[in-house]
Amino acid sequence: MWTSEKIINLIRWHRRGVAAVLAGVVVFAALSAVTAKDSSDLVTVVVASRLVAAGSTVTDSDVKLARMPPQAVPEGVITQAQDAVGKVAGTGIRAGQILTDLTLVGGTETDGTVVLSVRLDNPELASLAPPGTRVTLYTTTSAQPVASHVLVVAAPTVSSGNVLSGSSATVLLVRVTADEAGAITMAMSSSTLTLAIG
Repeated sequence: MWTSEKIINLIRWHRRGVAAVLAGVVVFAALSAVTAKDSSDLVTVVVASRLVAAGSTVTDSDVKLARMPPQAVPEGVITQAQDAVGKVAGTGIRAGQILTDLTLVGGTETDGTVVLSVRLDNPELASLAPPGTRVTLYTTTSAQPVASHVLVVAAPTVSSGNVLSGSSATVLLVRVTADEAGAITMAMSSSTLTLAIG
């Protein structure tokens, strides 16, 4: 038989249960709001999806999009994959590294020139040609220039074993015309290149 005391205890028990459920709902809603706010504050950036060697032209498979907190995003960050594809790595890039305008060197320009990587066997010679220098490229077997007065845009040092360590060879990134790019590529396939300043 239901007494007034039993009824009061039952109501009290249900009130505790309802209060606990309501408290859980409030906590869940608060956490969801914080998570949503944190997610909306993240910035979309382009990162390397794998190791990219210095002097390599970036392809679709080399990059991916990632979400980062604003405080972790450097200046000049690249935010769209198409802005990275076709450009040249100015240095070795590790997987997961955020790409910026200083990481990559522009590919094709509106004037029809392109950036080409030129591998030299003499690091000391390449050190004489920092970015901004004009150089003339020769094969070691001919006194005839392969390309004259081309602009060096970057000079990343790479290793024959690991692109991120050592300095057994040096890559110069030079801006050249399409014809010069063809001549340089053909020369590198059969000979070693050297350079003169100017």
